[in-house]
Amino acid sequence: MTEGRETDAVAERPVELAYRPTVSELASALRARARSTGAGRFQRRVLVWTVAVTTVGALLSSAGSGHRDTPWPLYAGVVVFAAFMTAVPWLQARRLHRLAERQGDIRGTVDDTGIRLTTAHSSVGHDWHLYSRYAETPELFVLLSADKSAVGFAVLPKRAVADPEEVDRLRAVLDRRLVRADAARAPGGPRSRRRAVGRRVGSVGLLLLGLLLFFFAFAAVQQAAHPDRFPGIRNNTAPMSAVMLGLGALAVAGAWWLVRRMAAMRIVTAVLAVLVLSAGGVTLYRVGPMLHCWGSDRIARGPEGAYVCYDF
Repeated sequence: MTEGRETDAVAERPVELAYRPTVSELASALRARARSTGAGRFQRRVLVWTVAVTTVGALLSSAGSGHRDTPWPLYAGVVVFAAFMTAVPWLQARRLHRLAERQGDIRGTVDDTGIRLTTAHSSVGHDWHLYSRYAETPELFVLLSADKSAVGFAVLPKRAVADPEEVDRLRAVLDRRLVRADAARAPGGPRSRRRAVGRRVGSVGLLLLGLLLFFFAFAAVQQAAHPDRFPGIRNNTAPMSAVMLGLGALAVAGAWWLVRRMAAMRIVTAVLAVLVLSAGGVTLYRVGPMLHCWGSDRIARGPEGAYVCYDF
């Protein structure tokens, strides 16, 4: 009986923390919060699609016949905007860190009753009802408030505990009192199955898109590659073809990335990707000799097989 009470007492012993927040930890916490909220995920998707569309537009503009009129200031502005949005968590973290630095070192305890944190200038306690879920990163536990945007959050660095085994105890307390932010995506769950199906469909779609882009890249240079059938000076479509080759390769890489954690589908995708990339290699073999005329409007193939560049 005595041993049982001692074991219960050890199990119920609060997890003790001692740390001073850093800018990198606060930035990581803000990124984890964004990944765990619908608004944050939407903002991330919009940013990714904005950069992707801008990149494609810049490549197509630079490869077209009007490449000298490409609106580079517009594209540069989009790049600056994307860089700023990517840096927002770090900028916010710096502001939070200045506030935290005034408090000095933080000491606290975490148990089934809540969280208590003490600094040189303040002492505060949080009951578990203030938080509904938590996110875990390799360095942190990030506690999130119940509202959809998770306006309130608390950061518990794993380095704050004296013994690495205490990290498991801290995680056990959080699992008892809160829900993991990624619980809905746990293996076997409905959302996980839907995501798996979506990834398979998306992977196949990207492979087909890559194959289609390679086909268009091949077709774009047919006239310049066959002067016997299409004699004379032709429009220089080699840059456009090269852009489509690059986009096709990115589509194939994206297909593999979507299923990289799905063992069976990863193997199937890898085999199909090799076949699709082989078609791209054939096209690249044909386009490669023309690429030295990238900035020229017209191109023609000489009797010796070399390509001559023309600007009008």
